[in-house]
Amino acid sequence: MNIHEIIGYFEKAYKSGDNEYQCLCPAHNDKNASLGVKQLSDGRILINCFAGCGITDILGNVGLSLDDIVPKRLGDFKPVRKAFNPYSVLKTVSHETLLVALASIELSKGKTLPLEDHKRLMLAAERLRQAYSLCH
Repeated sequence: MNIHEIIGYFEKAYKSGDNEYQCLCPAHNDKNASLGVKQLSDGRILINCFAGCGITDILGNVGLSLDDIVPKRLGDFKPVRKAFNPYSVLKTVSHETLLVALASIELSKGKTLPLEDHKRLMLAAERLRQAYSLCH
């Protein structure tokens, strides 16, 4: 299937770039066209819900499967990059930044952090570094 055939399965689709569309995600109660659909030059169709829905849920809700969006020919496809959900990354960054800010407030008052809180703060730092590594 090509992108025009695939887009016909989704509601309120509009063109957002070359071979790119935005539409409503059928896997959740979407009101803001959070589903991105793009066809690559090699024929593969990329589908991403920015709210975090899984591809099998998205396709299953419109009666499609992964076989419908992957070209029938065999090829040596190389992953573009490690897949990640940008919404999840931003949510994690938001939570971990809040934790760092709260610890900073306590430290600025001259308090010392208990060992358990220090360990959690170090975990926050690691998660923030991981988030950065996903985005570059």
